[in-house]
Amino acid sequence: MSPRTGVRLVTIFSAVVLAFFLFGDWLARRDAPEPLAWYETYRESLWQPIQDRSLTLLQADQALGRGHLWMISADGEPALVSRYNLESDDRLWQAQAVIGLGAEEMESLVEAQAWEPGIRDQPVSPAVGEALGDRQILRMSMIPVEPLELNRIEGTFGSPDVRMPVSEGEAWVYPRAGAVVAVGEEEAFSIMFGLRDES
Repeated sequence: MSPRTGVRLVTIFSAVVLAFFLFGDWLARRDAPEPLAWYETYRESLWQPIQDRSLTLLQADQALGRGHLWMISADGEPALVSRYNLESDDRLWQAQAVIGLGAEEMESLVEAQAWEPGIRDQPVSPAVGEALGDRQILRMSMIPVEPLELNRIEGTFGSPDVRMPVSEGEAWVYPRAGAVVAVGEEEAFSIMFGLRDES
């Protein structure tokens, strides 16, 4: 074999090997789960402040548009929430923010709304929201209208640090992101932010 032929063969072999590597890289990127767009969009305006315990109702309204206030029953206890609708990642979502109230404020609201345990969700006057703009958001849940594929969760947060069995399925816990995902039957039903990473 002449030196010239040897150089040609080495060049062809190198080109083929490079093509295989590039094809493999393309396949890996194509099959990689795509992260949820809203997570990055609201990272600085919502998720980091809520983890730092600094997110207020007014800031949530500024990020997501003015929400609608509801008085709900959460495990038999009253809670005031603000709800927002948004479209992202080819589906509709509801964001639900739990507003922190003092004991006297909650008692007053319970009386004004004639709230009782187990009662259906009740709308609350927007004027209440205007008066409570500086109140802290304790936690916020992102709830897809249709359940979400688990690979989208893993593409956004990675593998869960902890998987906890719950009454219906599992809770995937991501302490560094301050998030807990409700999982059942190989699908995700909600993503709650507000978990404090104490590590």
